[in-house]
Amino acid sequence: MVHKAGQSIIVSLMRLIHITDPHLSTLDGLGFLGVRGKRRSGYLSWYKNRRFAHRREILDQLTESVARHDPDRILLTGDLVHIGLEREMKEAAAWLRTLGSPGKVILVPGNHDNYATDSLESMYRQWGDYLPQRNGDAHDYTAGFPFEHRAGSLKITGVNTSCVTRIFSAAGELGQSQRGRLLISLDPGQDDHFHCLLIHHPPLPGIIYRRKALRDAGELGDIIRRTKPHLVLYGHIHCNREDHLTDTRIYCTASASDAENASYRIFDIEQADPGWHCRMRLVALQDRQFKTVAEESWQATVS
Repeated sequence: MVHKAGQSIIVSLMRLIHITDPHLSTLDGLGFLGVRGKRRSGYLSWYKNRRFAHRREILDQLTESVARHDPDRILLTGDLVHIGLEREMKEAAAWLRTLGSPGKVILVPGNHDNYATDSLESMYRQWGDYLPQRNGDAHDYTAGFPFEHRAGSLKITGVNTSCVTRIFSAAGELGQSQRGRLLISLDPGQDDHFHCLLIHHPPLPGIIYRRKALRDAGELGDIIRRTKPHLVLYGHIHCNREDHLTDTRIYCTASASDAENASYRIFDIEQADPGWHCRMRLVALQDRQFKTVAEESWQATVS
């Protein structure tokens, strides 16, 4: 579609929908004694709290609502499961196929996905077609990251912060090597695309307390200041939040299965001359229905 806005020509580019932290798996029938190590604390968290806070029927309702908007790409920023078990990965793989095909669903893992030392292999066995090809050590969670997904004038870059951590820690880390590759991927001198960065953990310091924070958020913030991606999307903190860093808009979206505040965001990106016209709508659960609760538009420039 082509139309005029003032003296500028605007060409429709793409509709993106951001969802995150579905925590869709169930641990029913497992039992505390059926798991070991850190997974025991994760199981107790699920049993006492998460099984009530995250509801599959809410996620299914959100999934149906998302489909009605006919997105070109669905951007999913991790935490599909609770404690990274093979049985959970299988359950998540079945849901992914209902959400969309690989190439339409752009996925980065969360800390609950790569929860223990055996989770990474389970993830690749079950979701391998939704993940980038590993081009290094199969035991390195950053292998294959960052990936780049291009569609017309849109470039989506995804990073993996889901390092395995000790008990009671939900921290993440990019690591020096992945940060170096990310700097190259986001370099605005490489192309004139609309750049969108996907990450699970909050990308800036101070958003969440240390136990759950990105360990190298300061370094990532420096990369964002330097490269100025147009859009950064993340999850992890289960709330709707907006931040700005120079010309970059940074959004977190609430959990897709939250019994009280399940949400998703719609981004309509149109290529204008010069730059892009962007429209964001926040859709949240209210009175048992998903409704638009916030909306904003802005003009993004070529970096």
